[in-house]
Amino acid sequence: MENLKFIEAFYKKATNKKALLEALEWLSSSTYYQIKAIPFYSKTNPLRWLPNTEKGTRSISLIEGEPEFQNYVLSFSYKEKKETKTERGVFFVCDHGKYKNVRIAFTVESSEFFNRGLMPLFESFYPKIVMTFITHKKLRKLMEEFKEKNNFEELIIKRASHRMRFEEKGRRREVVPMVSWPDMEVAEAFEWVYQNNGWFQSLQFEAKKRGNIWADIYFSRQGVIKTRGLFGKVFGAFITPVCKIIYDNIEIFGRRGRRENRNWLVRPLAIDFGINQFEEPSENENFIEAMKLYKKASISVLHNNPYIQISVIDYYDGSTFDIWVLRPDQIYIVPQMKGSIEAIKRLINHIFDEYAEGDIKDYQEIIK
Repeated sequence: MENLKFIEAFYKKATNKKALLEALEWLSSSTYYQIKAIPFYSKTNPLRWLPNTEKGTRSISLIEGEPEFQNYVLSFSYKEKKETKTERGVFFVCDHGKYKNVRIAFTVESSEFFNRGLMPLFESFYPKIVMTFITHKKLRKLMEEFKEKNNFEELIIKRASHRMRFEEKGRRREVVPMVSWPDMEVAEAFEWVYQNNGWFQSLQFEAKKRGNIWADIYFSRQGVIKTRGLFGKVFGAFITPVCKIIYDNIEIFGRRGRRENRNWLVRPLAIDFGINQFEEPSENENFIEAMKLYKKASISVLHNNPYIQISVIDYYDGSTFDIWVLRPDQIYIVPQMKGSIEAIKRLINHIFDEYAEGDIKDYQEIIK
């Protein structure tokens, strides 16, 4: 009953963007409630298309809304052990403010509501909604900065979703998803996954100081954040940096299609690995095999040795790209007549997830 009164008071407080953030900070003083956040990019304000939407069994209705702040009710049903169950809950959408067209969805509803309803709903809105992709290196850096800034003695990884690369002689490289409970400090965990030729997809960790757990936090490569406790610090350490990453990516991915540029100018991107990734001839085949796993796209290998040229057609919106490997440390992505922000982001996500991570750069910056 006390918890019910607590959550009712929260909903009464959360009437605009400023009040919502204050109410979430207030609510996080009780680690009973897990606050969940999905930062995302949407060129068109959700207020124009999200209300009264139906997606499969999911339906959305607007409670109240203005351009920078809305709250909605999401209802949906699902089957579990041949039994049909229904869920209903509230979520909020607000602009970050500093970064144009970057928004955050918040909810304090159950994990069942988030995992079965809200998260699949947002994923189904692609390419209208675009989430981000946090590199393994950036994931570690944000966690270490959070630890140092707040003087935590330990960040203990309690649960990890990760991928491992396995390569046997005479067989193609396999990327295998795994889940573990390493119970390791952050630096040790990242070193362990690196030594095992892998990378983290998501992490759940405890922030500890003076023997006490101050917060239980979940952070994924999609930029999804969940926390029990310390909402204000988590907002500053993870949510805002993720919003900046989204904004920076939108800026660098924008206006890449030739139709968008004067005289049909070509504006390539580069993935810089910082090492001779393609030093061995066998690496060409590894990259090509990784690209063949790209879903909802046409992949045509035009050359595979000594250089690589691949043609890509994205089935979502018809964006087309040429991918070139002309030197051992870089991949070049050349958008053709259409190269949308959403398609570029999806293509780079795939390369990072199924092949290897690097730094994204404008080709013009490299050749200067």
